[in-house]
Amino acid sequence: MRNNPIGVFDSGAGGLNVLRECRQLLPDEKYIYLADTANMPYGTKPPEQIKRAACGCCATLFSMNCKAVVIACNTATVTAIDDIRALYSTRVVVGLEPAVKPCFRELGKKEYAVALVTEATYRSDKFARLIQTCDRRIIPVAQPFLAKLIEDNVDSIDRIEHEVFDILSPYRDAGAVVLGCSHYTYIVPLIKKFYAGGIKIYDGAAGAAARLRYCLELSAGLSQGKNGGSVRFIKTRK
Repeated sequence: MRNNPIGVFDSGAGGLNVLRECRQLLPDEKYIYLADTANMPYGTKPPEQIKRAACGCCATLFSMNCKAVVIACNTATVTAIDDIRALYSTRVVVGLEPAVKPCFRELGKKEYAVALVTEATYRSDKFARLIQTCDRRIIPVAQPFLAKLIEDNVDSIDRIEHEVFDILSPYRDAGAVVLGCSHYTYIVPLIKKFYAGGIKIYDGAAGAAARLRYCLELSAGLSQGKNGGSVRFIKTRK
């Protein structure tokens, strides 16, 4: 199993940011990246539909002999990770969580942060419990269509500058922004532009990569190869 691939999935291109962090931390691993474009976006769908899509992705990746799966999607994690872990209780399954806790720890006493999340993440009990630990100093803001907008403009992100600025305009005095969707990493340049560089930005990609390494170390599952690793890309179709 040591030299088997690691599966990474998201509804589209957002999870590539998580894959990049995993490859930087574990460069000698083989990866299979599954873009579930048939079900993109997850964030506007009801929980049961998200669960079916996410469980289907895991089934595909584990059928391809993956030794671990990274759910590179905040929405799929908060909605489906418990179901996935119940189905694959002996496998390594790592989720992506908004970096709310590290953001809260580093906020100044008079600062607040805005957490941009999908509609489905905003509705989830798991995210509600997470945000409750932050003494109302992290404001969750649901964005039903932003992930799809980013997916459609991923190669020309400046095209959606106006939409991103409109989202951020009520929070001009925020001390930090939490990216609660892996797609949102693509708009980091626009967020920095809006705040003229004077903003802290948090996402959970590095934390997910660190958790993956820890779990593989714990299970003696780290690759023994030293060949620089590889990535295979696949996608679902409607």
